[in-house]
Amino acid sequence: MSGVLNRLCELAIAPSQKEAFDSWLKAEDAIAFLTDNAQQDEFVVYASIEHTFIHMIFVPASLTNPPDIDDLLSWDFNATSSWGISYTFSEPPEVSISPPLDNTRSKTLHQGEQLVFARFFEGRMGNKNYFEVLQKLVHIFDLHFLPERNAYCRLDKHGDIEDVIRIVTIPVKGETGGGTIVLFKRQLLDEYMVLTESVIVRMFDFTRYRPSHFYGWSHTPDAKQITDVDLAYRSAIEPGNGSYTRGCQIVRPLMSKEAVIRRHGPTQEEDRQYASFIAHDWKNKIVREISCAPGHTANYFTNSDLPFELSPAFFRPEVLAKYKADSEKYRLGDGSISCRGAWHLETYDINDAGQVHTYIVYLRRLPYEEQLYWKAHNERPKGPISNRAFTTDFEGRWDLEYDPLISLKHALRELNRQQVPWWRLRAEKLLDQVHYPVTSSADEWANEILQLDQLVVEGFEEKWLRQKAQSLGREPDPKLRSLKLMEECLMALGFEEDHARKITAPFHKVHYLRSKVKGHASNEEATAIKQEVLTEYGSYKTHFRVLCGECDESIQTITNALLRNGTGVPV
Repeated sequence: MSGVLNRLCELAIAPSQKEAFDSWLKAEDAIAFLTDNAQQDEFVVYASIEHTFIHMIFVPASLTNPPDIDDLLSWDFNATSSWGISYTFSEPPEVSISPPLDNTRSKTLHQGEQLVFARFFEGRMGNKNYFEVLQKLVHIFDLHFLPERNAYCRLDKHGDIEDVIRIVTIPVKGETGGGTIVLFKRQLLDEYMVLTESVIVRMFDFTRYRPSHFYGWSHTPDAKQITDVDLAYRSAIEPGNGSYTRGCQIVRPLMSKEAVIRRHGPTQEEDRQYASFIAHDWKNKIVREISCAPGHTANYFTNSDLPFELSPAFFRPEVLAKYKADSEKYRLGDGSISCRGAWHLETYDINDAGQVHTYIVYLRRLPYEEQLYWKAHNERPKGPISNRAFTTDFEGRWDLEYDPLISLKHALRELNRQQVPWWRLRAEKLLDQVHYPVTSSADEWANEILQLDQLVVEGFEEKWLRQKAQSLGREPDPKLRSLKLMEECLMALGFEEDHARKITAPFHKVHYLRSKVKGHASNEEATAIKQEVLTEYGSYKTHFRVLCGECDESIQTITNALLRNGTGVPV
């Protein structure tokens, strides 16, 4: 639990020692918690646990300058307040919609806006109680409830899931009855208050006693009222028995309207940081460090000595490892990288020297932390940019050079679009998860082999292939799996046995490599395979490229063969 949660839960524990218990009854720790929490990053908007009740609403700021303390201290409602239907026994009878906060016993609070709603539904499995948050606020800040986190979340600037509103269930433990605490990121509350010209009014009630020793009040204790700046409460103590501290706290935004304007306006760019990169300043024919900040580069139409925005920076291939490792968060296209809900790198490529390269203007658009990640892999160019990048980015022409992996993905995407019966895409994300290995890492190559097997080989429909082979007059062994069944279908369609085996050989090869380098093969066997690949092809990337080309050719041959038989689509 966070520091705020721990501290709040500790308030609910009744000390066993008499002196400590009598001190606890004063509730000085509870008042101190409220005061401190009003300045913290995570704000308690609701709490219903042993000896503690906290509930806040928004109120127009104009109603609290100055506040009507006696009116506010009359509050009498909780989070179960909600929308409903009101029936009036009049003549004729009337029916209308009744809003939340319709009966708070406070004129000020009656004009407020409820944030947290406690709901109950008998049809729910498990706990019938649950909580909802004001839909207007949830939509304004693009928050989404994730049951597995029991929180309203959004993506931060790095594409990571951020818990903005946490709903925490406190379990029953000993004499402590458990309950629920709802916490908000304070910045979100501040921004909402500024946008709506409102303040927070946080009601609280700390009723303290020992559950096993409390049998009621021996007399009605005299209550005293304490009013401080934006904090007022009534407190009564019966030494050795119990106490109550009941009141309200006004919490005003820590953020100014100017700050909110800057946050959402174009001027926020002025506060950004930018990294510099070793890049090829081809305008001035020099390799040097270039800042990607605005004003440090120029476009073709500006007459200056500044380097062009399209000055390429070069990076070690390991820069892509982070993006390959998390396909949920990142998407690597054929020449671009996207981070969910956060940023997009418009283009990158790999030159003949194996370096990843992109342009200063696109690095500028990345968050500063992401720029620093790329800077850590930055190096001097070992060669020019790729032919593909030069063709598309500078000559303005389509790159028509054959790329085996791109062609294979296109063919499989078309098969999936046409819903052919003999192959099925097991998951949409598989098309985005297969990439060329770009480093000398055997693990990277093995992972790509695994992804290729899952994309291509696991897509063949064994049941359909068996039925098709039988309908064409073949009698396949019941033990045969999808690839051998494909061979049976091809032979039934007129292919020689050797030719049919040659067509499916790339798929067998992929599956074999997966089982050996990502399966349970001995270290010696896996090492021997890797050495053989490097000896024959020189690099893992070259081997993978050849393998993708063979798979692509076989997919096209199979598709056309089945098309002639009335099944499939042209590729």
